[in-house]
Amino acid sequence: MNNKDLFKAIGDVDGNLVEEANTARRTNKKPYVRWGTIAACLALVVGLAIYKSPPTPESASLEISKQTQVSSSPTGIRKILNYNGYRYAFVEDGAQFKFTGLEPVQSLGTLEYDINPETGKNGGDNNVEKDYSSTFAVGGKLYEIPTYPFHFRIAVKYEQNYYLAELVAKVNDSEMTAKEYLDMSNLKERAKEIHILNHVGNDVLKKMTDHAFVESIIEGLYSATNADLTNKEYEAIGQAQSEGKSYQLQFNIKDGTQMAMYIIPELKVVSMGDAYYQLPDAFFDQFGDIFVGLRQEALPLY
Repeated sequence: MNNKDLFKAIGDVDGNLVEEANTARRTNKKPYVRWGTIAACLALVVGLAIYKSPPTPESASLEISKQTQVSSSPTGIRKILNYNGYRYAFVEDGAQFKFTGLEPVQSLGTLEYDINPETGKNGGDNNVEKDYSSTFAVGGKLYEIPTYPFHFRIAVKYEQNYYLAELVAKVNDSEMTAKEYLDMSNLKERAKEIHILNHVGNDVLKKMTDHAFVESIIEGLYSATNADLTNKEYEAIGQAQSEGKSYQLQFNIKDGTQMAMYIIPELKVVSMGDAYYQLPDAFFDQFGDIFVGLRQEALPLY
């Protein structure tokens, strides 16, 4: 069994791992091929012009909530879009959301290019790194979300429905530091609590609601460095996931949504967007106790 087969066998592993396990560094410039039909681990830009968000009354509150289950995809391709040099994944792989309080009005442009390999529309491979290209909701309009950092999450309006898309990587696959990712997410300001879930995400193992403690954990994540993992290290990640040693850090956001990272304390590895990062010993010296005594079932091998 080679590395790629191993990650397929484990299940619920993000597409980045599968591709990286097959080659030490990513060279494939086709995100729709890279991700294939394998779901990303996570369910997470700068505008074309500088402008201010429309003023909002102090009494207005914004709450974003999931409206329906995930939209079906006829191709099985991961739902992503490109905007201003960054790649975004549709939150919950294309679930519909509704906005309570403030509907998005500031337009950021229209998704013009279809990069589904099956359709081959508008130039096919030539559009893979173009801004406003997408595997889903082509023709939809991008909007800034009121009171939210639009360079991290944006709204997509398509056929009168709203979807959320979250930053996961740079389109050219160049490195994004943990500081870049965390600054763009404004997570320290937006997160109100952290839940530790099992790897699959269907069981809450621990809750952390103290605001100062939540902030300190996020601050600790800034110390993570880009992980240049070898095939052997990816095998170790896959093994840890299969043995129930991988957990989700779910950040509950003030707008009613969540964003998640995967963390393997034993390997001192954490995911942010589509990348893996190495955490220093100091992080686990300070926070390692929160993972002590957590139990989850090992992932089944198919």
